[in-house]
Amino acid sequence: MQTYTLLIKDIAKSHTQTIAVCNALVNQYKSAPKTKLVIDFSDCDFIYPDYAILLLCSIKYIENLGIKVSGTLLLGKNNKIVSYLAKMNFFENLNVKLPLSIPKFNPNNAVQIQRYTSENQLEVLNSILKVLREKGSLNDNVYASLDYCFNEILDNVLNHTDEKVGWVVAQYFENINSIRLIVCDFGMGIHTSLNQKHNFTEEEAIAKCIESGVTNGKGQGHGLFATASFVKLNKGWLSLFSGNKKLNVSEKETIVKDIAKWQGTCVYIRINTNVEVDYTEFTSPFYDYKKQVFENLFEN
Repeated sequence: MQTYTLLIKDIAKSHTQTIAVCNALVNQYKSAPKTKLVIDFSDCDFIYPDYAILLLCSIKYIENLGIKVSGTLLLGKNNKIVSYLAKMNFFENLNVKLPLSIPKFNPNNAVQIQRYTSENQLEVLNSILKVLREKGSLNDNVYASLDYCFNEILDNVLNHTDEKVGWVVAQYFENINSIRLIVCDFGMGIHTSLNQKHNFTEEEAIAKCIESGVTNGKGQGHGLFATASFVKLNKGWLSLFSGNKKLNVSEKETIVKDIAKWQGTCVYIRINTNVEVDYTEFTSPFYDYKKQVFENLFEN
């Protein structure tokens, strides 16, 4: 039996680096299904939850192939990062019991790593927005924009997977007025999904998926367009990962880059909660989205 060691410090650098590490892990199990996995937490004292969820989703993908993933954890001397990931439900989702106490989770700061489907999508959305209601002093237009775009992102990921299952985590960083959210799956990916209706190359597919009206025929093709528009106006950041391509969207540029293969779709956004955005610039001019959002909030 082969042993394969994955260093957590190697997935704490960037999403692109994390995907490369995860791709190597997937290839290892495809070539040697009985591999024993060693996850080494030493020499790493900080990680964003959106990096950790990519590793979790990759392991779930391997298991979905019918391969059992088992092994050991090397916790190291400093358990700070282990405690943090435990609090964010990383180990619980891996069905791993830790030999240490797990700190209490504060739902007002973050949304734990969790699996979602169309059945609990609204519940997940509301838990994300609750974090912002509790911790962020948001302008009403920004809140309405986030409500709209987060719901579209959750829905869009499910739209690109046969499994109809996604993974999500979000955290608000009060000191920099920023929220990071990532949604990922191990489904068919953007290229295959859009080519149910189009004939795009992989690069064309990921570039055009943020254009208005581009769809696989199952939606209106507005969700990622609206999200990209919001990100630019908000001076935030959007990254889409699918197949061997990555799309980065910011106020300054939109660019496609090559990456190691991601077996599905991943949508990451970083939003500045203190930068005002007019939601009417990317929602329907015939529908007052903010009015509906706050009517629903008042009812709840």
